[in-house]
Amino acid sequence: MPSPIQNNWTLAKLLQNTYRHQRNRFDYQIRDLVKVLRVEQVKVYDGKNPGEARTKYVIRTQSTPQYYPYLTKTDRWGRTRKRQFKYRHEYGVIIQLDRLSLNVPFKGRVGAVGMWDFGPGGKSRRVNGMVIEGSNVKRGLNGDFWFREQFIWHKEGILFGRNYTNGPPRQVNPRNIVFAPKHFIACVQLLMMYGILKDD
Repeated sequence: MPSPIQNNWTLAKLLQNTYRHQRNRFDYQIRDLVKVLRVEQVKVYDGKNPGEARTKYVIRTQSTPQYYPYLTKTDRWGRTRKRQFKYRHEYGVIIQLDRLSLNVPFKGRVGAVGMWDFGPGGKSRRVNGMVIEGSNVKRGLNGDFWFREQFIWHKEGILFGRNYTNGPPRQVNPRNIVFAPKHFIACVQLLMMYGILKDD
């Protein structure tokens, strides 16, 4: 058997901490129309002998952000109409567990593995009403996770894969709250709904 994942965080504890300190992640998960496109179950071999594997879930999500403020227009009868720019983002979510339970230690990640592009090409922009995606979105990097949680998850021992940040998020998460981004919440809820993850 592979050596078990060892940290102080279970999925249940993460969701409880998110609800206590960052409840808006649950609101945004509903508001931003996050849906799960595909779930893959993968065996990860980290032992020296064949058969020493643990389960990893690789989940592809799609989000249609609903940005505020709304774009307001007035029609020919003087009525105010509100609408928003909507464009879809796709992000991968990884959840690694030794047992399919909400109550065992886990490792996870939201978005692709990689360095953030801080140059002009990394930023999405609007040209003539059209949204031109920057390289960060095209590569599947999730800014909410990259800037606010990646270092903290790494420090707590729950980050799957490499940490690409230089230090704690002093401006966007100064209290170093450990929480689940909306895409991660959507994936855990789906796995629970289909009975893949148990509360045992």
